[in-house]
Amino acid sequence: MKEQYLNNAEMFVEQVSLQDELFGLYDENLGWANCHAHDNKDATAVYLFWSEVSLAEKLQNEEWADYKVQAITLPVFLESWLDGMQKQQVFAGVNWDENLYGLEIEAMVLKNALIEKQQELSKTEQAAEE
Repeated sequence: MKEQYLNNAEMFVEQVSLQDELFGLYDENLGWANCHAHDNKDATAVYLFWSEVSLAEKLQNEEWADYKVQAITLPVFLESWLDGMQKQQVFAGVNWDENLYGLEIEAMVLKNALIEKQQELSKTEQAAEE
């Protein structure tokens, strides 16, 4: 099962880097969808993000029925979200399934993976143009 969660996280990094945005569930009164960490005692919470609207919509039930799918641009996520999450010991849950299972990733680890993927894509684009 862990391998599937790793694949989901890799898919998240790939898709978000290509489309330049990601998605979360947001409620005006309650904020962004988050939950307690399963695996990391150091984490104060896990904020959930998805690479596709349809994946986020699967969790619009029970606890998050009134939450709306909200897009976040990748530049804003990299510049505003992840540093703050790291300072507060908030982990990222990316492309979690409807049973709230997936990897809990430290904010800086996710940030580095996204930056690395963007650089890789940029090099590929430059090579294609030459």
